[in-house]
Amino acid sequence: MLGKAGPVLERVVRASADVVLHLDAVGRVLEVYRDPAVIEENLREWIGRIWAETVLPDTRSKVGQLLEDARANGISRTRQVNQTLPGGIDLPIGYTGVLIDEDEGFLVMGRNLQSLSDLQRRLVEAQQALERDYWRLRQMETRYRLLFQRSSEALLVLEAPSRRILDANRAAGQAFGLPPRKLTGRIFPEDLTFADRSRDEIRRHLEGVRDRGRAETVTLELGSGEGWRLDAAVVQEERDGILLVHLQEARSGPAGPSPSPGGLNPARLLEHGPDPFVVTDRDARVLMANRAFRMLVQIPAEEELTGHSLGRWLGRPGADMTVLLTNLEKFGEVRLFPTTLHSALDLESEVELSATPIDGAEPPCIGITIRNVSRRIWSEGALTAHRDLSRAVEQLTDQVGKVSLKQLVQNTVGIVEAHFIESALKLTDGNRTAAAEILGVSRQSLYTKLRRYDVDGGDG
Repeated sequence: MLGKAGPVLERVVRASADVVLHLDAVGRVLEVYRDPAVIEENLREWIGRIWAETVLPDTRSKVGQLLEDARANGISRTRQVNQTLPGGIDLPIGYTGVLIDEDEGFLVMGRNLQSLSDLQRRLVEAQQALERDYWRLRQMETRYRLLFQRSSEALLVLEAPSRRILDANRAAGQAFGLPPRKLTGRIFPEDLTFADRSRDEIRRHLEGVRDRGRAETVTLELGSGEGWRLDAAVVQEERDGILLVHLQEARSGPAGPSPSPGGLNPARLLEHGPDPFVVTDRDARVLMANRAFRMLVQIPAEEELTGHSLGRWLGRPGADMTVLLTNLEKFGEVRLFPTTLHSALDLESEVELSATPIDGAEPPCIGITIRNVSRRIWSEGALTAHRDLSRAVEQLTDQVGKVSLKQLVQNTVGIVEAHFIESALKLTDGNRTAAAEILGVSRQSLYTKLRRYDVDGGDG
């Protein structure tokens, strides 16, 4: 390939590049070398063609610049070119050109940049996920501010160690006779108009909440003689956490029951949990749904959910719920079942369901936890499966001109059908009946296709 350069230098060049092109003075390919471990396709079809004709149109200008750079300086800087392989696949390759001499032409050495391209794409996906998270946090902050300020009961946010007021709503400002912004920065309760006896009770209450996470509700008296009830909750934030203080006028009704020192209220924990949680009967009709689920499906009233089948909001109505219940009955529990959830406003979310029967419940029911995975970046396995299917379809282009269009379409349909049948069987853990329901075909039709495509149908 290198003519005057000699066999030793030729071996060095081949060892340092994935593809090497020997070009004449006008850029026509004279010889080509590829590393079979990196590029599986035979590139001898390029011999005799102008190199620029084998790349995508948008990178042909880079080919000309690379050769001009090599002609002027003896060696060019590396340029990324989108090279089209004979099978139709586009591959990003970083080429460096070297001028041998006017008679021998150019030597162009390339490195496969596919892994770098994949890394760049995943970086862009991660950046987009961060952008979506940012706007979601902005929306959550807006909702928090709206609810916080419109509450009719006095609310204060304090630094846990110093009890300095970080935020106060309008109702708190009215209770203490000050604008909310003038409450910010004051020490609670020392800088406010509480009776001296009440201040000691407040300090003990806040210390109990900060140290143990709970304390009994206390009745207080403002300097004006008005009676108030105070309870607080600690929110772990960074190192020290913050305290959310709730003040309620004593005449507005009896205080709610305090949690017992030795127990928790599971229903309250589930209602305010961060992940959606649903309780259904054995037929998947909703009995209870927590706040996170109502927000996900954008139906604020629990009454509008009760009695409806959970499958109504899943990506494949009826089919997904049938598969979930079948696997639950077969294995006793289901973990990380992937599906799509549709909201009342036609917004889609990629979710994973985990379900288990609730022992001792009457009537028998099922607890289902839902995890929103819309922000999750594709795993490498999913990307590989996607590329394998794309590559299999693209390689059918080699048959153009050799077989009829009808046969090409049939071959393509066969590849795609086999791929989705395998995916359905994997999703249902080899349950052919459930896979047929997901795919919308009869069991007999599925068995026929399994034999036709020689697909492993699992244990049935």
